[in-house]
Amino acid sequence: MPQIERQQYKLEYAGLIEQYAGQYGLDPYFVAAIIHTESGFDPEAVSGAGAIGLMQIMPETGEWIAGKLGLENFSSDNLLDPETNIEMGCWYLQFLQERFDTLPVMMAAYNAGHNKVKEWLADPQYSDGTNLTNIPYGETDNYVKKVTKAYEKYKELYELG
Repeated sequence: MPQIERQQYKLEYAGLIEQYAGQYGLDPYFVAAIIHTESGFDPEAVSGAGAIGLMQIMPETGEWIAGKLGLENFSSDNLLDPETNIEMGCWYLQFLQERFDTLPVMMAAYNAGHNKVKEWLADPQYSDGTNLTNIPYGETDNYVKKVTKAYEKYKELYELG
C-alpha cells in the first residue's frame, strides 16, 4: 500500500524543500503538501489565473517577493525554475506563518490571499478570532482539506529533515 500511496503522493525536489523549509523555519512536510496540491510537482505548471511553477506563484507576487529577497532582474520566467520557485514559496509561507497561528489558516491565506483571510478572522460569522470555523470560499475550503490530507500523507510516507 505505501508504494501505491507514494505514487499518488510523490516527492520530488526533497533536497530543495528541506533546504528552504529549514532556512525559513517551516515544516518540510507542509511545503511538500502545498507543492503537491498546487502543481502535483510539475515545475512547468501554469494555472488559468496565471500562477506559475511548483508552488503556483502569481507573477506580481513573485515580483514583490523578489524585491523582499533583493533579487535583481526578476522575470516571471524565473518562477519556472524549481529552486527559485521553492525559495520564493517558502519565503511567502514564512510571511504567512508570522501573521497566522495555525497551518489551516496559513493554507487558506496561501489560496485566498492574506488580506482576505484577515477579514474572515475578524468576522465572527467565519472565525473564533484565531481559527477559521467557516470558510466562505468553497474553493479555499476544499484547498485546505486537500493540503491537510496531503500533509498527513507526507508525514506518514516520507522522512524529511
